[in-house]
Order: sequence, then C-alpha cells, then structure tokens
Amino acid sequence: MISLLKTEHKKTKKKYLLLTSLLITALDLAWIFYGNFSEDAILKGWMMFLYQLPLTNAIFLPFLMTVVASRLADIEHRGCMLKQLCTIVPRGKLFDAKLLYGFSIVLACMVIQFVSVFIFGCVKGFGGVYPFRLYSVYWLFTIAASLAIYIFQHTLSMLFQNQAVPFFAGVIGEFLGVFSMFLPQLPWLRKSLLWGYYGVLQFVGSDWDSQTRISTFYLYDFDWLSFVILLAVCLVLYRIGRSLFIKKEV
Repeated sequence: MISLLKTEHKKTKKKYLLLTSLLITALDLAWIFYGNFSEDAILKGWMMFLYQLPLTNAIFLPFLMTVVASRLADIEHRGCMLKQLCTIVPRGKLFDAKLLYGFSIVLACMVIQFVSVFIFGCVKGFGGVYPFRLYSVYWLFTIAASLAIYIFQHTLSMLFQNQAVPFFAGVIGEFLGVFSMFLPQLPWLRKSLLWGYYGVLQFVGSDWDSQTRISTFYLYDFDWLSFVILLAVCLVLYRIGRSLFIKKEV
C-alpha cells in the first residue's frame, strides 16, 4: 500500500493537484476572513466561526473533493491506463490507494483551515479562551461528513470514464446540501443528503437582533446519533463502491 501511495504522489506531481487544492483552500479562507469585524464580532469570534464554518465548508469542501477525486481518476482513464494498471495491481488495492491518497489531500486542506482559524482568532484578539473541546468535536464531525462525500465522489470518478458525470453529481449534491441548510424546518431533507450533514451536525445556533445589530450564539446538544449513522454510511458506501469497481469492466 505504501508503494501505491508513493506512486500516486509521483503521478500527480505534474498535474498541479496539490497546488489546485491549496488555491481552493486559499479561496475558502479569503471567504471566511473577508470583511470588517465589529467589536461584538471580535468578542464572540470563536462561537461566530463555529456558527459560520458549516455553511462555508458545505460550499467549498465538496467542490474541493470533487476536483481531487476527478483528477486522480482521470489520470488512469486517459489513454486506457486503468486497464493496464489493473493487470498488475489488484483492483481493490488500487481503489483503496487512490481513496487514501485523495482524502489525505482533503484532510491536509482541512487542517490548514482549522489552524488558520485559530491563528486568525488569536491575532484578532477574539474574546475568551479558545474553546478547544468544541472545535475538536466540530473537526471530528466535519471529517466524517467529508469522508462520506469523498467516498461517493471517488467511487463515481473511478467508475465513469467521463468525469462530467461525477462533477455534475457533486455540483447538484452540493447545491442541494447548501439549500437544505436554509430549511431548518425540514430536518429530513438534510439527513437524506450526504452534503446536508454539515448542517445536521452543526451545534451552534444564532439569534440576530436587527435593532442592536448584535448576535447571540447558543449551543445545541451534540448529535452523536447522526454522527454514528454517518460513519455507518461511510462504511456502506465504501463496501459498495469498492465492490462495483472490482466488478467493473475496463
């Protein structure tokens, strides 16, 4: 497996995959940090970010994962390289290697985001102590939601030679996921979409006073049940996707 991961890294060196991922992450950070922060926003900055990050990640992370999964698979689909590769590497190991390598790139970008948020908050002088426990739980929830989406995108990219199929599936799923976050009165809609779990697992709410222009943030209970269900979905998607790829004719 280690040799396969090294091979994946070598194959992507001239494809600018890492650079593309970093540029998307930079755009994500620019979106997060853009604007003037009022005194109230600085005072409540840690909680404000916990409230805003789910929506931001629902926009940028699925797009990042669609690009990464598609680029990794497209390397093999071009020139019928996948057929040749499958004669020397077991299909299951190839599926796993590309999955691990691709998601490691996504995970690295997520680490950059969370570290950047921490540094930005410290430089800005956000009020109170950094809520390490809340951010750790949020990071755990974000990883689970992202893993489910990436397995889905990875499977489509490996199965379809035309990468327009997984791309449009990702765009449509992302749109529906973001749309569902604006409909809290329809929780079933969020829970029926992989992309909606950024909102399902959100545990910070906000009330905004239009007269004082001050936001009040509050905590929900952690939705551990949905988290466990999402992990089970990840396992099911992985088993189905791997099985379909092994049986695929190339």
